[in-house]
Amino acid sequence: GKTERYQIFSTHLASCEDRFITAPGDRGLVMIVFTLPSYALVFKIIRDRFGFPKNTSRHEVMSKYEFVLMHDRAGRLIDTQEFSDIEFPLDKFEQEVVDELLAEAGETTRIDNGQLILRHLYMERRLRPLNLYLRESPRDAAEAAVIDYGQALKDLARANIFPGDLLIKNFGVTR
Repeated sequence: GKTERYQIFSTHLASCEDRFITAPGDRGLVMIVFTLPSYALVFKIIRDRFGFPKNTSRHEVMSKYEFVLMHDRAGRLIDTQEFSDIEFPLDKFEQEVVDELLAEAGETTRIDNGQLILRHLYMERRLRPLNLYLRESPRDAAEAAVIDYGQALKDLARANIFPGDLLIKNFGVTR
């Protein structure tokens, strides 16, 4: 599935006109998240340094992603796929995304021969961040989403997964 996802995405990237942008939502302290507006994926890169109050390491972040991949039986967490040494055409990026990647994730990002090369990244389905969804939605839809957020936390607890930050910006809504 991972190979197929990458091949389908690569075909789309070669034929689309749009460029990678910063994904909608609040800036993360641990990850840089960017997306291609015409495709329903986001790409997440671990920052070189984490903002206050985060007290973790790259290794710990990667271990948590691996733990979730192996233990999420609640079906509440997004299916994340990990990739190494991925190349993207540099001209497919908005300059602000390139600048942030080089400044904030320079240990895993480089430019070579017109390609932006990412040593490590996570690829996952794009969601609407819950905090944005709640601001934009009618009251009844927002209430239903908050109730489901509570149920998601219960489901994760039953699966012995603690999401760490219970901030609503770290959860999302699908169609």
